[in-house]
Amino acid sequence: MTSKNPDLSFLPHALIYAGCLPFIAGALLLAGNVHSLPVLGDVDLIMATYGLVICVFLTGIHWGQQLSLGKAAKGFFIVSNILALALWLAWLLLPTRMFLVFLAAPLLMILALDAGLNKSGILNAAYFRTRVIITSVVILSLLCAAAML
Repeated sequence: MTSKNPDLSFLPHALIYAGCLPFIAGALLLAGNVHSLPVLGDVDLIMATYGLVICVFLTGIHWGQQLSLGKAAKGFFIVSNILALALWLAWLLLPTRMFLVFLAAPLLMILALDAGLNKSGILNAAYFRTRVIITSVVILSLLCAAAML
């Protein structure tokens, strides 16, 4: 009996696209004047906490890349720590609306790090293109949501 391993090469792209759905949904809910959801709470707070989790997750990916790539990802330990701490401080200090706007900055910085990895051939072009599209959609959703508060 032979067993075939399924091709899961689509999975990273599918997860990235699925990961942006809460941002889109939040912006659409606020556009429809829905500011609170049963059980989950305020839509802006849901978006803000999800944005915090996603950004910290992405900084963790860069930490892991530094561990596995060594000098090829020089400085990722420091940058990922600074971004994670900045996100935490912004979460503590900023009103939710301002935090939604603030999230655009670390998302762009993380994308810039990925651009460097793409340029050096560590990330493949298709993955990086997906990251650019999704980061753009997420930032647009965050800024639209903040504008509606």
